[in-house]
Amino acid sequence: MKINSNVYNHLNANTIPKKRTNTHKSHQLKAIYNKMAQYNKSSPLYLLSMSDNKQEQIINIKEAALSLRYSIQSFSNPEDDMYAKKVFASSDNSVVSGSLKKQGADNIPESLDIEIHSLASEQVNLSKFVKSSEYSIVPKEHRFTLETLGSSSHFGITVDKGDSNYDIQSKLVNYINNRNIGVNASLIKDGNNSAIMFTSADTGKPATDDGLHFSFIAEGAGQNLVNVFELNNVQSFPTNSSFSINGDNHISSSNHISINQVIELDFHKPSDGPVKIGLATDSSQAIEQLEGFTAAYNGLLDISANSKSQIGTRSLSTDISGILTKYKTSMEQIGIKTLDDGKLAIDKDTVTTSLLNGDFTSFFKDTEAIATDIENATNRLVLDPIAYVDKTIVSYPNAANKLNNTYTQSLYSGLMYNNYA
Repeated sequence: MKINSNVYNHLNANTIPKKRTNTHKSHQLKAIYNKMAQYNKSSPLYLLSMSDNKQEQIINIKEAALSLRYSIQSFSNPEDDMYAKKVFASSDNSVVSGSLKKQGADNIPESLDIEIHSLASEQVNLSKFVKSSEYSIVPKEHRFTLETLGSSSHFGITVDKGDSNYDIQSKLVNYINNRNIGVNASLIKDGNNSAIMFTSADTGKPATDDGLHFSFIAEGAGQNLVNVFELNNVQSFPTNSSFSINGDNHISSSNHISINQVIELDFHKPSDGPVKIGLATDSSQAIEQLEGFTAAYNGLLDISANSKSQIGTRSLSTDISGILTKYKTSMEQIGIKTLDDGKLAIDKDTVTTSLLNGDFTSFFKDTEAIATDIENATNRLVLDPIAYVDKTIVSYPNAANKLNNTYTQSLYSGLMYNNYA
């Protein structure tokens, strides 16, 4: 039956057509035409009242069905851009985090199991706690040398009359921090007492006789800062990090390592077991496309909730319900949850994890079952969305002689000549 052109006019005036990357070859278009012609042999003649709401409903049914079909096709296509960009991924970022320095590296496996036994640590010296308001150092210039790996820094601190222990400690902290020599100083207060904490900027056990990053050497006789404040009191010695990659043990002077100059890793705490790290599909692109997939499916559910039209014992709600029922458990494993009302929602953390462990690609890329099921389920919706709106049957075709009538296109043929087709 010829469709009223108002449907197309409504679409043209009120809707901005979506740009799609899909194109059709001539044999595909011919197949669509043949399906429409075959379908129309058994299609009754309808009397249709094209209100604005009804036109919008027709367009929305077709658009949501096409969006659902196209979105699932992109997931099952290994050449889709979604699978091209790789990012670093960790199954536990609180233990190991990292970044990918270079795309397209061939010498990095898809995943590695890494276990952190211990972290690399700094050298920490904690001076003696003294009464902050007392005067433990005689007024004069006190000289000392701070020995670090590969350098010696000389200091001369003048203690004036009336300088308390806290005043002298503050001077010492400022002098050392202003030099930027790889040792950080901080003042610690505990009630009426105070001390200085010195921390090496570098971690790991150095190849020195004493295994230390720094030490204080007093100069001259008599009272001095080093001895009175006990600046060489080592609270914790520097250590190397200890970890294993795929069972092979390694040590490092740092908690930051590089693998083949491609992956940068940062260790944060010892692990309770192996942490899986490696390259994964960029979850942001996958999540974005999943949002389009769930929006299309949920859109069909919303439309069906407002549609009471039936084709015999079939309705829009029955045609779309059950499309994904048998995949519910598998979808939840990759981050697509089914809510109580039947709609879909995305768990972004689970999506990221499933991309890392391979469950995501196994579900969409390694099997065509879900794509085939959605293709079959949406064929009816795409071929004739007008079948799901209220209308009056005028006459039935001649069952004994099913010939193509004058208008071989299905009822929505006008929609075929716009960007939505």
